[in-house]
Amino acid sequence: METTIKTTSNKYHRPAWMRVLDILLRTGHVGFAGILLGGFIFEVPLYDLYLWHYLTIFTGLGLLLLELRHSLGWPHQVRGLIGIVHIGLPGLIHFFPAMVIPFTWVTLATGGIVSHMPRKFRYWSILYRKVVD
Repeated sequence: METTIKTTSNKYHRPAWMRVLDILLRTGHVGFAGILLGGFIFEVPLYDLYLWHYLTIFTGLGLLLLELRHSLGWPHQVRGLIGIVHIGLPGLIHFFPAMVIPFTWVTLATGGIVSHMPRKFRYWSILYRKVVD
């Protein structure tokens, strides 16, 4: 007697390695950004924060590459648009250095909000005016 195994199709499935890497990068990114924000709040000299600055950038770029590998629709979805704002906010610090703490807080908040937003909002596309996976 032949046994068949029924599998369910999951169009949102990512390979296991990608999920593990995403979790590791995301955890590191939030941690490094938190250290960076704490350094700004406690007025640690910028030189002493370079490691955390670069680790935040490196893990953020890793997350961006994973998002693009998972879906090329990312840039025109709400999650991508907020992600672009999330990436651009720290750049404003170069023009308004006195605002480093508020800009860093808002950057952390946008990352947290979009990460926990319901799928129907995160995947909504401004290009197609509907949820796109």
